[in-house]
Amino acid sequence: MLDSRAVPEHDKRMENSAVLIPAAAGQDRSAGALRVSFGYAGQPCGKALSEDFLGMIVPDGEQLARRGIVVALADGVSASKGGGRIAAESAVHSLLADYYATPEHWEVAQALDKVLEAVNAWLFAENARRPAIGGLATTLSLIVLRGRQVFLGHVGDTRIYRVRDNRMEQLSTDHVWPRWDMRHTLRRALGLDQHLIVDYSDDMIEPGDTFLLLSDGVWESAGERDMREIVASLDEPQAIADALVERAVSYQKMYFGRNDATAAALRVDAL
Repeated sequence: MLDSRAVPEHDKRMENSAVLIPAAAGQDRSAGALRVSFGYAGQPCGKALSEDFLGMIVPDGEQLARRGIVVALADGVSASKGGGRIAAESAVHSLLADYYATPEHWEVAQALDKVLEAVNAWLFAENARRPAIGGLATTLSLIVLRGRQVFLGHVGDTRIYRVRDNRMEQLSTDHVWPRWDMRHTLRRALGLDQHLIVDYSDDMIEPGDTFLLLSDGVWESAGERDMREIVASLDEPQAIADALVERAVSYQKMYFGRNDATAAALRVDAL
């Protein structure tokens, strides 16, 4: 298990959207030959506490070579009793702690799947044991950078994008019902069903690749056109994250939206 005492207080700009970030926002991080820059921003909309939760771990030494850098974003399913925030925070904490404790011979996807199966089982059991809390369920999108590879895990409707050569591409699939009147209803999420199905994929990374993790309060509110404009006009991950959230929140205020907005940007500076 990772020592949570090593995790500093979250950046005040997040306004309760994330706390588990053991890397200063916008700061270069050395990971052997791999160098990355990271930025994040978030804002709760219409609530005292965001139901989004963001986490990042940059381990040292053997853990870095074996398991890599992990960034994860969870968006808890709205519930009047606060179950969404509990689910999101629990999922990210458990992932970032338990993933690094998995056996060395497990492949990345296997390790992630075993950890997320355990998280799902706990959330599902808690829903049966404590129905008064209003339901514990959350989306989860994650990125693992190890060596020259990126590994993705995804369930729900948070999104993962990659920006390469000024081209922004969505790498995740929204797990929602296809009917227009149910387009915000999740088909898959942690805690929703006893059996969990997570999308996993992997690819090679290139210097200059920028990966975005966005809650639906960002990608849905800002829209693809504005998002592409922002990533094309800005270079630094922190500036991109700030601009995405600011644009999303401004549109929500204009159209009376009330959805938490969180964005993380991770750029590969060198391999």
